[in-house]
Formats: sequence, C-alpha cells, structure tokens
Amino acid sequence: MKEKHATWLACGGVAAGMTASGVAADRALGTAPIIRSAAAAAGAVYLIGTFARNSVLFGRPARFRRVEGLFSLTFDDGPDPRYTRSLSGYLATRGHRATFFVLGTSVAAHPDLAVQLIADGHEVANHGNDHRLLALSSPSAVREQIVLAEQAVYEATGHLPAPLFRAPHGVRSPWLSATLRACGYRLCGWHGRVFDTSRPGVDAIVERVTRILEPGAVVLLHDGDGSGRGAARDQTAAAVPEIIDAADSLGLRSVPLSMLVG
Repeated sequence: MKEKHATWLACGGVAAGMTASGVAADRALGTAPIIRSAAAAAGAVYLIGTFARNSVLFGRPARFRRVEGLFSLTFDDGPDPRYTRSLSGYLATRGHRATFFVLGTSVAAHPDLAVQLIADGHEVANHGNDHRLLALSSPSAVREQIVLAEQAVYEATGHLPAPLFRAPHGVRSPWLSATLRACGYRLCGWHGRVFDTSRPGVDAIVERVTRILEPGAVVLLHDGDGSGRGAARDQTAAAVPEIIDAADSLGLRSVPLSMLVG
C-alpha cells in the first residue's frame, strides 16, 4: 500500500509539474492562460493514461470478445499455497478453467503450484516478477519484470506463460504497451470493481461478481498478496463456489482468458 500511495503522489507530482511549467512559461511569454491550460490538459491525460486501466491513451489494452456462454475468471498475485491449490482443484472439478496472473517470485517459491495449475487445465499468465508498480519504471525495468516472471514459469513448468500481461493494480507507463508488444505480450484489463482484497465479506464479493457476470466478462480476483505481507484471501476462496453456482445458473462457463482475447 505504501508503494501504491507513493506512486500516486509521484505521478500527481509529475502532472502538477507540467502545470507549473505551463504557468511559468505563460508568465515569461505573456501568453496566459494558453500554455498553462495546455500543460494542465497534458497532465490530466498523463494521469488518465497511467491509472485508467482500460484507457487507450498509452496503448490499447486487449479487447475481449463476447462469446455466448463464456466468461473468464482471473486471479492475480499468486500462487499462494494457502489458496491456489484448492482453488485450482475446485474449479477443475466444476468444469471451469481460469487464468492465473502469477508473480515470478511466488512461482519460484512454490513451483509445484504452477505445475498444478497447468495440470488442472488452467492458464498461467504474466503479472511481473515482484508486483512493483510500473508507472515510473524505465522500459528496461519493465522488460526485466516481464522476463524474470517468464523465466520463473518456464523453470517451474517447462512451459512459457500465456502471452498475456496484467500490470499490478492496472497502473501503466507511457511505454508499457510498446515494451509488452516487443516481448510478445498483450496487456489485459478486467471488468467491474470487485475489490476482494479489501475483505468486504464473502457475500459482497459474490454480489459484486454476479453483478458483472455475462458473456465475455473478465472477472478480477486474487489468490495471493502482491505486497508480500501474506494478507489473507480466505474470503475470495470462500466466495468462489457461490460465484460458480451463479455462473452455472446463468449458463456461463469460465474459460482461459486467451479464448476471449480478440
């Protein structure tokens, strides 16, 4: 959370700096408020591109196809031995498959869980190496996050992850999309606002997910804690059976996200 707040402040500082530069230029050139207004608009565009997960300002995220009867459950920040193994097995027994956006460090610590995910028919995708936010990371640092996670998955399973990437907290930099393309990945967002990591209660998680369930929906849940502090994801794990019941009642089946990426 400290890193997230620090990123917000730093990016806010960048936008404020743009505006301040515009004010200074207007004063020097006597053009007020032309340059100031343009600089403030540029700062707003920067913030939207950084924090709006589905914005096209910094490159278009993957589009998801609406396929009748199909949606995609996705899980971030794992694998975690407390939850990933049971979630993987349960979903498989119910005939649903999910995409797990894994962290390289977590895969390296628990390679058997990555193996199980693949054995159970789920999709393993890339969430970076250590969950650092990428808004202020250089292109080379972004590439390192991608490659280290990729290597961890390959060393654990003998397979490369699916060429899908989800940025931690959905936070992006102006060059993230271009760097991902160069590495062969697609940037993936999600639909709705479940916020299961805030521990709103099992009923609230189920209700929030059910509200967005429809063909082509991409649901974001968490089977691990990207902060490394080991926060509990028991509410999410407890909500999944009810989510699957709701999906079944609507005639929906969860499939790997790559099946919905246009």
